[in-house]
Amino acid sequence: MSHLLSISLGPVQDFIAAARRTADLYAGSQILQELSKHAAQFLHNKGAQLIFPADPNADGANKILAEVKDDPKQLAVETKKAVQERLLRLWDETIRKLPAEQRNLIDQARAQEQLGRFLEFYAAWAPLPKKEAYKEARLQVERLLAGRKALRDFAPTQQHDAGVPKSPLDPSWAAVIDPRQWATASIRLADGSHRPLRIKPTEHLDAISLFKRCYGVLNSDKVVDTRTMARRSWRPEAEPDERYGEDDDHIPEPQPYLAILVADGDRMGELIARQDDPDAHRGLSKTLDDFAKEARTIVPKHRGFMVYSGGDDVLALLPVNQAIACAKELSEAFRHRVKGTLSAGVAIVHYREPLSVSLQNARDAEKAAKNGGRNALAVALHTRGGSPVTVVQPWNELSWDELLEAYQNRQITRGFAHELRDLVQEWQDDMRADYLHKEALRVLARKEAHDLRIPAPTSDTPTYRKALLRFVDQLIIARFLSGIREEEHAGKSA
Repeated sequence: MSHLLSISLGPVQDFIAAARRTADLYAGSQILQELSKHAAQFLHNKGAQLIFPADPNADGANKILAEVKDDPKQLAVETKKAVQERLLRLWDETIRKLPAEQRNLIDQARAQEQLGRFLEFYAAWAPLPKKEAYKEARLQVERLLAGRKALRDFAPTQQHDAGVPKSPLDPSWAAVIDPRQWATASIRLADGSHRPLRIKPTEHLDAISLFKRCYGVLNSDKVVDTRTMARRSWRPEAEPDERYGEDDDHIPEPQPYLAILVADGDRMGELIARQDDPDAHRGLSKTLDDFAKEARTIVPKHRGFMVYSGGDDVLALLPVNQAIACAKELSEAFRHRVKGTLSAGVAIVHYREPLSVSLQNARDAEKAAKNGGRNALAVALHTRGGSPVTVVQPWNELSWDELLEAYQNRQITRGFAHELRDLVQEWQDDMRADYLHKEALRVLARKEAHDLRIPAPTSDTPTYRKALLRFVDQLIIARFLSGIREEEHAGKSA
């Protein structure tokens, strides 16, 4: 009898987000993709008929669904062993690029123990007696897998690490290196040159974090750091290589913000549930893979850096003045290919903010888009020292272009938003809303953007004041999204 076998690999978000540098972030997503792809390929080579992903060479799926004719338990055991072996080979291939004197400074016994316990592998299976029973069998196997993941294995912790510093990127693991011996460490690239690992004296890295740092630096030609991404808003041709040798702490950045975009499809569970048989589900898998491939072409077109694109998920870094256009293009591509809707969150963050904090801000923005009704874009501004500001709008009601154009053409300055906010805050609820609107238009009349649309009142004064304050929030965010350099605002504020 055939079975449906469902496999989930992890950890996912925590593993990817444990990153101090963009290269760490990129490495986390790539390593996980490589392990997931290896699992799918192993099953395919064993005769399993893949359903999700349908293509064994597809990127991105950390969850695998397949129809199998052999013993599903034995196949799951063999797949886990194959993935574990692939992880160790990846580690060996990466660490081998370090000079021998650096490799000898790694606590190999502790590293092997951590690598052996790092991977989360869950499997469940359910009988598939006939094709017509597919929907019921898929629901059953998904329920079983969810139950298995809820019953996690909690093996006793025996790291024998008393007195050993914990890793700052993942404090559940002890360090396998003494960072004071790694200040000048570098790794050999494919072209024979060497690139520094930039390990700080306080970075007591565990095995997985060291693996990610080395893997990321080896692929540094593909990685764009946050500072370069911020720079691309006013100099699109900026590349990471030009910054080597710069003293990062003493060169001010004229526009220091970048955008982090997180997006995924809405109600994907319902969409999958509508697939009546394995062939229909494979068709959806291929469609999602096509979207992921298209997303990987859209982001670079906007001078962005794709960290992860798989299925309906996207994580990318972008210049601030490209974020809205890129998000809109991704949404259109998803609607066209998948016939579904996408929710996206864009966090505008300072390049000096800790990457883990900035990533969480982007994920929170995506949640705001979901909570705002889905099929929407949420843009959240996180300045250094200021309170976050978030604006959520459905895709078909986006109103950013007019504001961005007004800033980019220097028709309004940052002073306009603050002047308007002062007006709204001083206006009392017992005063007339139409007078408030006229007063706002009078303030606008002093600017060059005479045609800018200020929302008109549609209800009572308290409601109108809230609507105007949301417009002020959007004005403040739009200034950052415009990518205008700070000095270009100087002297022009109202």
